[in-house]
Amino acid sequence: MARYTITVEADRPPQIMLGQEIGGATVKELKEVDIELVSAAHLAQKYNLSVTTIRDKLVSINQGTPGKALYNPRLAHDLLTTRVRRGRPRAN
Repeated sequence: MARYTITVEADRPPQIMLGQEIGGATVKELKEVDIELVSAAHLAQKYNLSVTTIRDKLVSINQGTPGKALYNPRLAHDLLTTRVRRGRPRAN
């Protein structure tokens, strides 16, 4: 019997169970891969923002040095995509 590895990238874990049959094969093992940290330049390109804006918004989750800012991509996505409403609500 041969062993095959499939890599999946997603914001949430896939809905796969041990013992489930997928494409004629049975799922034997599930494990999460350690998250690689990404640079501010990578996030700036992905979210179409400047590197300075990325560093300012994500200062709380910086895991690198001040010169080499590194971020967890999942946490960065959450912080960069949530909108913060400021000011008085609109009156109808």
